[in-house]
Amino acid sequence: MSEGDEPFLELEPESRLRRTPGIAWRIVDEEAILVNVRQDEVIHLDKVASFIWSKMDGAASLERIAEAMIEEFDVELSIALEDITGFAERLLKQGAAEIAGLEE
Repeated sequence: MSEGDEPFLELEPESRLRRTPGIAWRIVDEEAILVNVRQDEVIHLDKVASFIWSKMDGAASLERIAEAMIEEFDVELSIALEDITGFAERLLKQGAAEIAGLEE
């Protein structure tokens, strides 16, 4: 990973992310399709990523989303948090999500 690929902020289980305004999205057959018109990019999400994306409302922490993921997909908390954090970092880099509460 090059220096430019590093996330600018460390995500913690208490971090809250929200979907970036202006990202159009739709769920089709349990998979989300996101359209980032600012970057002329279409992002296809699988069932698990779509579930995480739908929970990123700015109110739920990554840990709370992981707890919901445990109930939905029968995985361990540590694995759910690891998956969510990696996915969240990718969304931040792509401009599809932003950290909630930074302005507070």
